[in-house]
Amino acid sequence: MRSITSRRICLIALALALCWPAEGAMRKRKVRLSRNPDSLVVATPSPEMRASRKMSTSAFPVQITVTGRVVQIQSDRNQLLPIYNQNGVLYLTARLNKGKNWLGGLPRGRYFINNRPITIN
Repeated sequence: MRSITSRRICLIALALALCWPAEGAMRKRKVRLSRNPDSLVVATPSPEMRASRKMSTSAFPVQITVTGRVVQIQSDRNQLLPIYNQNGVLYLTARLNKGKNWLGGLPRGRYFINNRPITIN
């Protein structure tokens, strides 16, 4: 009887030791932000989910310019701008500040921003 109980305790202790996060795993890395007068938007892909058939656009007008791998977006207001990949699936939603915004880090390909096709080479 004692051997079964001690075996259970050892198995539970082993499972806890394997599942418990290490001390270093809980720490987050500090990120230094540069203080530029204009904002820099970094692309973070959203999980690919099937979007509705109609792509949504920004609420306010924007001017879009592509220079190499960087997209410059001029906005008159703070807003959210949805960006779709070539299949029409929502790729990311960029938060725009008033003024010039640069969107970098997009992989090469074709995107739709405000129902306008954009090609990143």
